Amino acid sequence: MATTAVRAYLGLGALAIAAYVAFGGVYPIYESLGLLAAAAIVVGVVFHRPAARAGWIVLAASEAVYGISDLVYFRGYDGLPPFPSAADYGYLLADVLLAVALVLLIRTASSQHDLPSYFDAGVLALALSLLIWAAAFAGSFGMGTGLTRFFSVAYPVIDLVLLALVVRLMLVRGTRSFSFVALCLGVLCLLGSDVWYVVPAVTDSYVAGTWRDAGWLASYVFFGASALHPSMKRLVVARAEALPIRRVVFLGLSLVVVAVAPAVQLALTGEVSVYPFAVIGGLMAVFVAARVAGVVRDLERTRREAEQSERRFRLVFERAPIGISVGRDGIMSETNPALQRMLGYSAEEFARMHYTDVTDPDDRWSEVQSELDLGTRDAFAIDKRYVRKDGTPVETHVHVALDLEDGLGISLIEDVTGRRALEEQLRQAQKMEAIGKLAGGIAHDFNNLMTAVIGYSDLLLRDYSDEKIEAIRDSAERAANLTRQLLAFSRRQIMQTQEIDLRDVADHMDSFLRRLIGEDVRLVTETDDRPVIVRADRTQLEQVVMNLAVNARDAMPGGGTLTLAVTTEGDTAILSVADTGTGMDADVRERIFEPFFTTKSLAVSSGLGLSTVHGIVGQSGGTIEVESEPGRGARFTVRLPLLDGAVLPEPGDRATLID
Repeated sequence: MATTAVRAYLGLGALAIAAYVAFGGVYPIYESLGLLAAAAIVVGVVFHRPAARAGWIVLAASEAVYGISDLVYFRGYDGLPPFPSAADYGYLLADVLLAVALVLLIRTASSQHDLPSYFDAGVLALALSLLIWAAAFAGSFGMGTGLTRFFSVAYPVIDLVLLALVVRLMLVRGTRSFSFVALCLGVLCLLGSDVWYVVPAVTDSYVAGTWRDAGWLASYVFFGASALHPSMKRLVVARAEALPIRRVVFLGLSLVVVAVAPAVQLALTGEVSVYPFAVIGGLMAVFVAARVAGVVRDLERTRREAEQSERRFRLVFERAPIGISVGRDGIMSETNPALQRMLGYSAEEFARMHYTDVTDPDDRWSEVQSELDLGTRDAFAIDKRYVRKDGTPVETHVHVALDLEDGLGISLIEDVTGRRALEEQLRQAQKMEAIGKLAGGIAHDFNNLMTAVIGYSDLLLRDYSDEKIEAIRDSAERAANLTRQLLAFSRRQIMQTQEIDLRDVADHMDSFLRRLIGEDVRLVTETDDRPVIVRADRTQLEQVVMNLAVNARDAMPGGGTLTLAVTTEGDTAILSVADTGTGMDADVRERIFEPFFTTKSLAVSSGLGLSTVHGIVGQSGGTIEVESEPGRGARFTVRLPLLDGAVLPEPGDRATLID
């Protein structure tokens, strides 16, 4: 809607200018365009609310003064107005307001407000003005009154200032909008007509209604259109400022222009005004030399800052504990040592690889990654699996950021394999604790019921000797044993702890285990030479050994070797039970300590053996670990706190402890 209004405004303005020139001066058109431009700017400010509101308001005031001055010029005098007339005061004031408006707009459009940037624009404008003066105005200023001379000088000076400001506006770095272009064109059109006006105004030969007026009329149209367009909210989308090297090149070219101007004047007039050229050329040469020195200084400072920044980046990049990859189009062009150690590839190998080459096939596609590749997203964080050079999977958490304009991407890759294992252990512990609380509550009430059943069974057996009553009591006893296992698993069974030597437990269980495991399984008992003293319930530890041995026996249906070992490691006592049986896969290992989980028939196992072991070990302040692979047997390792300063039995007294 707004762009349609701008097109209509430009179209009507072009028709008005064409009609004015075609009919040799339709003064109402001239008189109305300036006021119409002021109104259009006010409308634009109200509707679009630009960032540089003050600049646009001053510009509207400038256009209003231009319009009022036009009315005075064409209607305040009979025939051709004198020079200077009342209208010239208005025109000069409007020029000053226009200069102020440009300064305000430049300050908002540019992030760089240093004074040298305005000097750069001034020198360029001065060089162009000198060339124009040499080509058209040299020797053309006539004599007159002091007021005439004032306006004869004031108009060129303010035009020079406006030229410098529009050049400064054009030097703003960033993406130019329609309003920016229209504003610059408006100033240039105004200056173009001013060039033709200065000499005729001095010589009293200005004629209204010619095509030379089109510049002033076009400036009104462009100023109004620039304010009506929505882009007037922000004239320029600024980019990062760079060193002003291009400006120095332009300044050097301005010296060339100053050198060419005398030749142009000589060719046109047959003489050269040496003094103005010498003074202006010398000042410009000094200024350009100073600016070059400033740029060299800025370059040196920037070089030092870049070196410091590179050192800081390298320090972070090389010594970061997480993997970092930098590249374009998914190629891992530069990688740090942490990532190379994590995945096992060298920097040269990475530089030839795409990120999908080291990504697990199941994680190569993700919605956020696709959005990043399509340019609709510039950053994301995700959990994904990478694959090491040896094929080992690595769990990672990845942060990816992409510069959409440059295409440079950076990935921060953190190895969270250990964290994932700890999280899984925590979840397992929480699950076991929840199940344990449930099992303990049930077992406590169930134990009370079984106590009554056993008691009444004993009373009946006093009076009656019946196999059915015996069967009831045996079932109740088995249920009571199951209850004790549940209580042990839930860590609610009352423990009778004492200082015991794990070697005695192993020795005491040796003969019992040989009868338990059968003749096809060879039992090997290995104990440390020194006492291995722990505080625990002896009966429960024997139950731990028995349960582990039964599982090991069942895992070796064709025979094998069962190893029971007791040793120490630092301040930890270690009891291990290992077999050469069928082993377990990862899925089974994750669930072996769950109550009622079993790989055997429910008629053979209740699934509480290993969960009871887990509960007893935990209640004793220890931990239990399992190592197993299919076809390679299994090893259960129980770790308990080793007692320091315990009263150890004499070697000859060990037999009494075994009993």
